[in-house]
Amino acid sequence: MNWKSTAAVSGAGLLATWLASAPPASTPASSQAVRTPESHAATDIVREADRLQTRVRGEVEYAQPLRNPFRFGERTRAAGSGLVASAPAAAPVVAPVPEPLRVKLSGIAIDTVDGREQRTAILNTPSGLVFAHEGDDVAGNYKVGKIGEDAVDLIKTDGSVLQLR
Repeated sequence: MNWKSTAAVSGAGLLATWLASAPPASTPASSQAVRTPESHAATDIVREADRLQTRVRGEVEYAQPLRNPFRFGERTRAAGSGLVASAPAAAPVVAPVPEPLRVKLSGIAIDTVDGREQRTAILNTPSGLVFAHEGDDVAGNYKVGKIGEDAVDLIKTDGSVLQLR
């Protein structure tokens, strides 16, 4: 087959397809039958739109929210909430809790000086490492007492003893 016969067969196929898919040329006998469903649908749409318009609410005025998640503080109440603000109850007086000691024993070093053992406590404090001997002041309120093989006694200024292990 050459190109001319291929073009002729393709053209005939396209023409046959177009003729087979063309809409019918006849029109309905009564145009009234077509208009009735359209007019009925139009009245339904108008009726539905009117019903929806009556349900629309007016816009609500903006009201400042009662809480702000980005601000800490006392909670305020709305003026029209109907709740009566009472005077805050007096909180019971609580003795301040002493701050826990933030000194930890990191280790104990043993040196021999003049044939005698001398122990040094290695303490980890908020200000850094402290190498303390017996009798040295540590963390302001404490004095190093006895330094044992695995524990250190800290004596507070009021006389209480705290043992670090």
